[in-house]
This record gives sequence, structure tokens and C-alpha cells, in this order.
Amino acid sequence: MSNEIQSGTVLVQQSALLHSLGTHGENYSDQWCSLGANESAQLDRKLRAAGWNFFFVADELRTIVPPWGGEKTLRAGVKRLLARTQAKQFNCMQLSNILRERFLGIPFVSVVAHARHIQQGNRMESFEQRTSKGNGSKPI
Repeated sequence: MSNEIQSGTVLVQQSALLHSLGTHGENYSDQWCSLGANESAQLDRKLRAAGWNFFFVADELRTIVPPWGGEKTLRAGVKRLLARTQAKQFNCMQLSNILRERFLGIPFVSVVAHARHIQQGNRMESFEQRTSKGNGSKPI
């Protein structure tokens, strides 16, 4: 798997749980690894088999970056979204769309993602519960 970021890529905080499930992504940043579409589907099945849930958060995370700079500026935009995901105490993020657009003739790249969260139990924990388990920088 290459570390190419595209729609459908899931970024997960690195943890012992991922390694125990046999899921190995590529390092994306200091605490996050990237999983392609196939790996993320396998992760969902493995989590359910182990009694964990992979929640989807409907609220969209959006950012825009300039189109010049290529992968480097796209990476900066994704890291911005990861910071927002971590601030909300979620441990995963799935990229939904990466689109080249123009506004008044000025080009830009729009990056859209959704937070995801891995935890045990059928109900997603509240922000306070997720915060009490760690400061968001701790793995799952």
C-alpha cells in the first residue's frame, strides 16, 4: 500500500489494538497511520469480530488548500483536519472527497472528511467520557 491520500483513506491513531488485530497502516504523521479502502474495510470487520465498534460521525470536516505544492499542501490540509478530529477526542478520520475547484477563477483544493471513532460498546461515548480516558493524544 502506498501512502497516497485519496477519497476513502482512513487515518487512525496508532495503537496496540490495531497491531493486535493484524492491521498495519503506513505512518502518516507522528501519531497517525493511513489505511487504504481495502484495509479500512478489513479493519471494520476485525473490530466487530473483536467486540469493538467503528463509529461514523456525520458532521463534515472541511478545509481548503492551494492547488500548487502538490502532495505537500494536501498533507498540510489533512493534518489540519486531523488536529480538529483529535480536538474532538476522536481516534479516526475518513477522507470523503478531495476536489479541485475554482472560485472567481482562483483555483483551490477542497478536502472533506468525517471523524470516526473506535471503542467498545454500542453507544458512542460523550466528549467528557472520551476526554476522561485521555487527552486525545493517547492511542485507543
